[in-house]
Amino acid sequence: MAKIKMTTPLVEMDGDEMTRILWQWIKDELLSPFVELNTEYYDLGL
Repeated sequence: MAKIKMTTPLVEMDGDEMTRILWQWIKDELLSPFVELNTEYYDLGL
């Protein structure tokens, strides 16, 4: 099955450690197998 191509980037905004863990799982398990991700990353942690 071909992946869906994104034209507009998805903005990733990380904050704390648990956010990073959950978002990584969501990307790996739910999005990456089906969507060719185009992302922009911002770290909001202090």
